[in-house]
Amino acid sequence: MYEDTQVKYLFVALKYPAYVKLQVALVIGWLIGSILCFSWARESDVWLLKNGWWLCLAIGGLEVLESLVAIRKAKNA
Repeated sequence: MYEDTQVKYLFVALKYPAYVKLQVALVIGWLIGSILCFSWARESDVWLLKNGWWLCLAIGGLEVLESLVAIRKAKNA
């Protein structure tokens, strides 16, 4: 349906299917990072590792919001 639509990501214009695949891969990566931090790094003395599980979830959520805004902007253009 939107195969010819170009979505701008950073400084590159990607086609809609490629952009969606990239965003799905990024969100899955952040979810895996969250699971790994929750499983193995909760007892760490380093604040970033100790709280990495919810930071990864927050970044993944922001990725979803960013992709929704970018796709809406591309569809309206």
